[in-house]
Amino acid sequence: MGRLKKIKLLKFKKKIMVTDHQLFITTGNILMIAFYLTWWFYLVILFVAIISGYFYHWSKINKLSDLIAEQQSALLQKDELLTYARRNEQIVRGDAQNANTNKSLLLSQISHDIRTPMTTLMGMASLLTETTLTPEQHEYASAILLSGESLLGLINDILMKDILEYSKVDTGKELDVKEFNLRNSIEEVFDVFAIKAAHAGLDLVYRIEKKVPVQLVGDNQRFRQILMNLVENAIRFTHQGEIYIGVQFLEAVEDNRVKLMFEVKDSGIGMSDAKIRELSKVLMQTSPVLKPEGATGVGLIICKNLVMLMGGTIVVDSVENKGATFHFTMTFRTSVQPLSPPISSDVRGKKVLIIDDNATVRDMLRNRFEAWNMTVSEAGSGKQALEILSVKRNLDLIITDLHMPEMDGITLTQSIKKSYPDTPIMLLNSTGDEDYKKHPALFSSVINKPIRRHILKEQVISLIRQTGEVTLISDHNNKQKLSVDFAKQYPLSILVAEDNMMNQKIVGKILNKLGYQPKMTNNGKEVLEEVSNKYYDVILMDVQMPEMDGLEATKMIRVCLSNQPVIIAMTANTLQGDREECLRAGMDDYISKPVNLEELINLLEKWAIHSNTRV
Repeated sequence: MGRLKKIKLLKFKKKIMVTDHQLFITTGNILMIAFYLTWWFYLVILFVAIISGYFYHWSKINKLSDLIAEQQSALLQKDELLTYARRNEQIVRGDAQNANTNKSLLLSQISHDIRTPMTTLMGMASLLTETTLTPEQHEYASAILLSGESLLGLINDILMKDILEYSKVDTGKELDVKEFNLRNSIEEVFDVFAIKAAHAGLDLVYRIEKKVPVQLVGDNQRFRQILMNLVENAIRFTHQGEIYIGVQFLEAVEDNRVKLMFEVKDSGIGMSDAKIRELSKVLMQTSPVLKPEGATGVGLIICKNLVMLMGGTIVVDSVENKGATFHFTMTFRTSVQPLSPPISSDVRGKKVLIIDDNATVRDMLRNRFEAWNMTVSEAGSGKQALEILSVKRNLDLIITDLHMPEMDGITLTQSIKKSYPDTPIMLLNSTGDEDYKKHPALFSSVINKPIRRHILKEQVISLIRQTGEVTLISDHNNKQKLSVDFAKQYPLSILVAEDNMMNQKIVGKILNKLGYQPKMTNNGKEVLEEVSNKYYDVILMDVQMPEMDGLEATKMIRVCLSNQPVIIAMTANTLQGDREECLRAGMDDYISKPVNLEELINLLEKWAIHSNTRV
């Protein structure tokens, strides 16, 4: 009984404790809820948030500060490197400018030193053509002038592209655009190589399509240089046969321009496939080639660069042991085509026999004679010619080559003369070969190869008109360019500043033949002394002279004189920038050495008219 009471009592106490615990929890919850509802709670939360935000932003600021410091350090290093690079660049640029200046001065000096003796050679040759010459002498003098002009053009391009390992100094030369005759340019190129081709037994032949205009406007000097390089290359690798230049019309383009295709073809050793691939790779490059690759020659590299400079392209085609052909395109502006005088009625319908073992030469002559309305027969050998003559007895003219297999032209003509003593016979002679002179009465006329069209025409007309003995017609009309009447029409007082005695002599002779009496001086100081005592209409001023050069003398004249003369630079300095330097110094015009007679005459005429207009 008592134990039961104790158990009940314990249960009651436990129940009371549970109830107290629940009451405590309930009370705590009530208190907690009450705390959440007080402003202290929000203050604590705000305080905790502020502290947390402060530490968070403090850590971010520290990180950003570290990053900024790193970037500032890197920027400082880059700035130091940039400053160092700029300093080095300025040093390198200064060195490069000094090097280019030294190279330009060297090139200018080389050009001047080469052109000075060339002035004497070509000047004397020009004066020689103004004298009375035999046709042969005139031909030789003209060949000297043509070769000299071509050599000067080649020298310029070698200086600009080859000297100092194809330095890029002043390579951007401007084109010298002038009017020229296409046929004359090709024939002049052939004239240069006539003797070399004759020694090699080669025929030089060209053909221009009927649609091609022959009067063009462009850089004739560079055009001829391209042909010269290609012809020279062809002769080097051709031991028999011919060198052929063909001109075709491709299309007419805007602004009165035409696109032409030129081909230089030889019958030489040709090229292997590997050589063609190597050469084609160079020729097809779209930028100037500065150094030859492999076995590619300097001449071909210059051709490629010049063709590209003139807006064209060049390709090569070849078969080994069967020759090579270089094709290049160019665009020229056309000029007013000169009216060709009508062919004389004396030659129309006349019968001519062409005897030559070269089919290309026969084809060229046949086309020309047919264009003159002549009846043409052809023979490829002396034997065939005699067979034709046995049937056609009434020929008006016979043209025979000198060198032919089996029977040469001399032997053939001797045979023909036995049966047809009155038929005129024209000999196509190899330049430099004088064997025909051993038979002075055998031929009615002699033309040297390569054949010039106007000479052929003149001699054919003369042979058909005349009867009996016919003398050789001059290859040139030998019209003199210099006349003393020129000074009467264009009176000028002329002062010449030239330190080279031979050049003084040449210029003096030229001016004397024009009717002038020039005053000679040796340097810029003498020029200043002379112009201070006497007025001169024109001063022909050399640039490089001792004591005082032409540029300094010109500047002094422009400052000191009230009555200003016309000052024309007459200099061997012909590289790019030389002309502009002369004009900046105060000169009125520019003529390069060697002095071209026509150019000098035109300049004197121009400034004489200008002086009269000004007065």
